[in-house]
Amino acid sequence: MIFFLWESMKQAWRALLLNKVRSTLTMLGVIIGIFSVITLVTIGEGAKKYVTDQVQSLGAGYDSFIMVAGKDNSVPPNPKFVYADINLIKSRIPEVKDIVALNPGSGDIYYGKKKYKAPVVIGTTANNMALMGWGISYGRFFNEAEVESRKKVAVIGPKIANEIFGGSSALGEKIKIRGSNYLIIGVAEAKGSIGVFDMDARVIIPVTTAQNMMGTSNIMRMNIFPKEISKMDEVKAKVQALMERRLGNDDFRFITQKGILDIVNNILAVLTGFVSGIAAISLLVGGIGIMNIMLVAVNERVREIGVRKAIGAKSRDIILQFLVESMMISLFGGMLGIILGLAGAFLIMFFIKGTLVIAWWAVILATVVSAVVGIFFGVYPAVRAARLDPVIALRYE
Repeated sequence: MIFFLWESMKQAWRALLLNKVRSTLTMLGVIIGIFSVITLVTIGEGAKKYVTDQVQSLGAGYDSFIMVAGKDNSVPPNPKFVYADINLIKSRIPEVKDIVALNPGSGDIYYGKKKYKAPVVIGTTANNMALMGWGISYGRFFNEAEVESRKKVAVIGPKIANEIFGGSSALGEKIKIRGSNYLIIGVAEAKGSIGVFDMDARVIIPVTTAQNMMGTSNIMRMNIFPKEISKMDEVKAKVQALMERRLGNDDFRFITQKGILDIVNNILAVLTGFVSGIAAISLLVGGIGIMNIMLVAVNERVREIGVRKAIGAKSRDIILQFLVESMMISLFGGMLGIILGLAGAFLIMFFIKGTLVIAWWAVILATVVSAVVGIFFGVYPAVRAARLDPVIALRYE
């Protein structure tokens, strides 16, 4: 059996080589279908990794959730959280480990005659470094006392430090933001960009100082860290109930890394479903093409089939021969589709500077599907060949 299967594969290979153009054209439907799915799935996996990395680089991983103002993104947020809410939540909900407050803003930086335009100014709490991993290249981060006393101290990003101070140390220098002087106490570690947000061009100041600078008493966002990740939902429910009682409404929402990834997955699922529909049509057309070519091959080999039957070949041997050939056509089409799909995804991720993540489950599934297509659409030609009468076949001209 193994010997006969091997012989059938060699015959199929020879048939493919003898009719290269015809075989390639026959594979086109399978190639397009597999190419579409592999490209989209690979880009989708890269997009999921990109989103995960971006969220984690902000310091908000699976171990915390974010509380922001507004029920959704359709209206500008109107935050009503205040600094005292941090202690309120921590004192009323013992399952909360800690809270990082964040107030983003903006303001040009002046140092003598030098100006750094439009950096992001972030007000935050002293526990930011420990909980969200915003490291320091040199110098130090501000402490709790400096937050409580609204000190005008700042940690600047490495890009700002390099542009304003060049190779000199920025520590102890003073920069002016919105008319006030800030003492530089540290330079942050390089973190790169998150979307359009350049993390290396940010100024970090105490959240209370940022409130004074921005003329507000409110907090834009809080990252809440439960003591146990398994109690994330329980803690969210308690925080929601507490804040609804204090604010008198529920005009805020929670964001989690899982929630962000769920949104991405939902979008990708819709796109994958759409492309899968196109791929299914391509595979159907490709399968019909394979069946037609196999029927032509049967007609071309009527005498060969007659000879084989005359010397003892059974119907199942003839069926196996043509099934192997149709499956090989489809498999080669599938393999070309996989290679082209991966190459297409690589080029796209290269140009958008994304990470290529190969979805091996999709590669295996595409291989299996292309083999099944070849077998399914090869059955009819194979059975037709097997039913040929050897006497009539030998007389066929």
